[in-house]
Amino acid sequence: MKKLFLIIAVIFTTVFSSFAEDEKVPVTIHKEDCNTKKMTPERAPMRIPVDVYYNTENRVIKVEGSETIEAEIYIYNKYEELVDYSSTINAEFQLTMPGEYTIIIQSEYWYAEAIVNAY
Repeated sequence: MKKLFLIIAVIFTTVFSSFAEDEKVPVTIHKEDCNTKKMTPERAPMRIPVDVYYNTENRVIKVEGSETIEAEIYIYNKYEELVDYSSTINAEFQLTMPGEYTIIIQSEYWYAEAIVNAY
């Protein structure tokens, strides 16, 4: 009987701890064509170490990247209104309302885009 309770306790512990983790959000990186100044999708993926995470429990968006990257972060809601901004690459944003948010990470020669659905 003690073993059964131990097994149930371990299962509940792993189930509840898995919900507290941050969910990685896919990021699309685009580069700027120097000749035409046209923003085009990168055919071969650029190796820019930028990651976006979303915590569903706290409604927190976390953007992480190398300290050497000079970029600004913009958060827009579904109505294309600016919700939040950061001038540094490593930043956290608290979302107050549920909905769809677009994250734009803008550098001089490239930009990255991600979409988060906040519940």
